[in-house]
Amino acid sequence: MGTSRRRWTSVLLVALVLAGGLVMTVAAHSVVRAGDARYTAAAMDASAGDVTAAVTHAATDYGSVLTDLAYSLASQTDLYRDDFVRITAGLTNVRLHGATRIGFVVPATTAQIPDLQRRWRGYGADGLTLRPADGADNHSFVIYDKVFDGYPDQQGVDLAGNPAAAEVLRQARSRRALAISPAFQPVLDNETATGSRRTFVLLAAPVLSFADSADAFRGWAVMKLRTQDFLAQTLLDRGENAVQATVVDPDAGIELASVAPGRRAAGTTLDRRHELTVGGRRWRVSMAPTTRLVSDAEGGLSELTLASGAALTVMLAAMTGILAGSRGRALDQVDRATTALRLDIARREQVEAQLREREQELQHLAFHDPLTGLANRLLFYDRLTHAWHTHAREGRAFAVLFIDLDGFKEINDRHGHQAGDTVLRTVADRLRTGLRAADTVARFGGDEYAIILESLAGPADARVAAERVVTAVQAPITLEDGTVATVSASVGIAVNRPGADVDDIIRDADTAMYTAKTAGKNRFAF
Repeated sequence: MGTSRRRWTSVLLVALVLAGGLVMTVAAHSVVRAGDARYTAAAMDASAGDVTAAVTHAATDYGSVLTDLAYSLASQTDLYRDDFVRITAGLTNVRLHGATRIGFVVPATTAQIPDLQRRWRGYGADGLTLRPADGADNHSFVIYDKVFDGYPDQQGVDLAGNPAAAEVLRQARSRRALAISPAFQPVLDNETATGSRRTFVLLAAPVLSFADSADAFRGWAVMKLRTQDFLAQTLLDRGENAVQATVVDPDAGIELASVAPGRRAAGTTLDRRHELTVGGRRWRVSMAPTTRLVSDAEGGLSELTLASGAALTVMLAAMTGILAGSRGRALDQVDRATTALRLDIARREQVEAQLREREQELQHLAFHDPLTGLANRLLFYDRLTHAWHTHAREGRAFAVLFIDLDGFKEINDRHGHQAGDTVLRTVADRLRTGLRAADTVARFGGDEYAIILESLAGPADARVAAERVVTAVQAPITLEDGTVATVSASVGIAVNRPGADVDDIIRDADTAMYTAKTAGKNRFAF
């Protein structure tokens, strides 16, 4: 009877542990899942905001470039073609990704066309033939045209024949500010639908003379953008390749650009839509998360919580059954064995940690100067040999500087070895501070130091480094007793050369150092 009761008590205890563990696991999973959802939504909101801001920034930047161009054109009393070529020389489609052309457009009535054509030909627009659009009395002619990517020259074309172009020019003139056209396929170029039609927008900035008068308007600076090329990389970069994004011109009903990295996450409420206004034009950015964004944000923590909780519950139930059915003496033995094992592991880990610590100390002592902590002669030769091999193979330059302190012996003799050690450590710190992390500073013993300068553009870089060394070393040094001491440096420079091995380079640097000392010290020599 007693045995049966104990057995059923153990079973009931195990069942309670299982039930309680599962309830807690499900609750924890729900909490973590809700947290994952909030974090994922916040991540999507942040990405959507970044993408929208990046699109706005890109359009604003290009608009600023065009506005600056308009100011430059307006500053010319007579805008010759050579002036236009010079002003736009720095504007390329490498700098302005997606731009297909930049031009200067002037207004004219039909009656003004002959005079206008003669005048601009006189300004260097050779062969200019103004081609007015049919049915229009007010025209907008392309006078100068800088073309990218091999597109045909549009000099002489009348933009009044295209409603989108005419509208953006009208807006820019009336607003006296930058304007962006509706999306079109196409306006200025004669592209046809060979495969797929590309989408463009036209940016226009008024060219206003500096005179404050009614006739201050001289024309427009225009830039045509291929929107997919203009925006695609921005959408990918700011979305970190984890957001699918589409930019559309809702008023024109045309897609400007879209990117679709990865696989779209299904069954979420994370789609975002933002609107922005640039150049008087409204654009809409629609964004959707990819499975990468969701997985990166969630990190699988909820699934891990569920699996860990279930495993832990099973383990606890099993342990409970074992413990409930075991006798006190067996449990005591297990506890003693567990304690002994943990102590043994702790002792082993402590011994291993001490051994690793000693090994690191010995390795540091073997390759570093104990006084200054700089590399010693052995480590210096090892790094110099490595630099010689790598730079010779890749055709790059490096230099070796040998440094000898001038006046150190007098300080050592007058103030003692402790003062001398202070000087040596101070000089070491200054040498370390004045160089790049990739360079090597070593102490050879006494008052001699050496430096390896890697990846140099030429001997001039070594000269600059040597000048910094000479300047840094000669700064006053305050000793522990408050006395101010000064030393200087004689620096020898050797740059690697064809046919020279490591010993030759060291010999050259040593010879150059003695040349510097002979020439009067506190200087450097090659």
